[in-house]
Amino acid sequence: MQRFLGLCAAFLMLCAAPLLHAEEQPKLAVAVDVRHVAKDLWRVDYRFAQAVTALKLHSIGAFRKQEWKVLTPGMAMKSGPDFDVIAAKGKPFKSASVQVKTFDGWSPKEYVSFNRFGDGGTAVYLGHLQGDVEQGKKTLSMHTDIKLFGLAQENVIAPPANRLEPGGDRGYAYFGPAQAIPAGAVKVLIDPRIPQWLRETILDVGAKTSAYYEKAYQRSLKDELLIMVSVDNFESSGFSMKGGAILGQGQVSYRLEGKQVLLDHPKLREYAALNVAHEMAHIWQMAVSRGGMRGDQGPWIHEGGAEAMALDALVKTGVLSEESVQAYRAKQAATCEKLNNTVDTYDGIYACGLVRFDQLGIGIVPLWRSMMEATETTGDAYSQQMIDTIVSAK
Repeated sequence: MQRFLGLCAAFLMLCAAPLLHAEEQPKLAVAVDVRHVAKDLWRVDYRFAQAVTALKLHSIGAFRKQEWKVLTPGMAMKSGPDFDVIAAKGKPFKSASVQVKTFDGWSPKEYVSFNRFGDGGTAVYLGHLQGDVEQGKKTLSMHTDIKLFGLAQENVIAPPANRLEPGGDRGYAYFGPAQAIPAGAVKVLIDPRIPQWLRETILDVGAKTSAYYEKAYQRSLKDELLIMVSVDNFESSGFSMKGGAILGQGQVSYRLEGKQVLLDHPKLREYAALNVAHEMAHIWQMAVSRGGMRGDQGPWIHEGGAEAMALDALVKTGVLSEESVQAYRAKQAATCEKLNNTVDTYDGIYACGLVRFDQLGIGIVPLWRSMMEATETTGDAYSQQMIDTIVSAK
């Protein structure tokens, strides 16, 4: 059974890198219009506040090379291993238009570009339309103002604004017939193909853990929260949940796959509950006005911390038994031992990250509550030094 809790270290890199990037580089205002023009066809129009010589976007596997077509005369896109670059042979330009086809592929360690819903709707990851621009040898970050246009009578649900980096990367926008359903303090958009057992698990665990986190960490959400759940296919083997929390952007997005999605089994309910509680923990880790998950601090802090927060919440809310949680802890400890207690790998970030928090001798609630207070007071990122300081003061 594949385990996709977020998108491992690369997922965290995606969340943290733009923040560093924004601090190091100047920005240029860019208006971006995203239009759904046919069933699987999209048009994206860029308008730059100043003339630029290139639009430079981080490569997403074969996505742009395979599905993007530059519409502006005299311009072309060159795809490389790291960047896809749209330019006009060195000539400055103030606008660019591209045609994009719905991409059903998925590049490991990246967000899924498109999620299809059983109602005919599609969720588009807007972050893959954003990046940098170049003015000669100077590189600037795009400070984007995105407007969304659906087909006639199509409902469009925009993702919440990026609170951490205004004008920065955005999450998933939905184009289709559905409306987001209010569920307490959050809004939920669930694929109608999702079986009832999984729908119940996601909503129940999400509501219970959210209420618990708010009370335990004495904080309300800083972001409007939108949860999207879609199914990719029921043909592949096993059960997987790709996606997770999109930090600082008030969104959790899951894409479910596999034959076992249709199977209501206690172990699968437990697996889904762990995923939901983990991703909701990420949302609460960012319930701060500044600081939080920023910088190049070890991803094990974020992921191991979310594991510890989730296990605590699942027991305290009665979703999982103490016995089930202890069995999970033992399994993660065994995995960590095989990895020589390192956090240099995908499994190590989660397993050894959890072990490190369990060995601190302080409960995860008082520890992370103190970390929230520290990061908000100083603006510093969550870090090993911060944890050591808090633990030594207890």
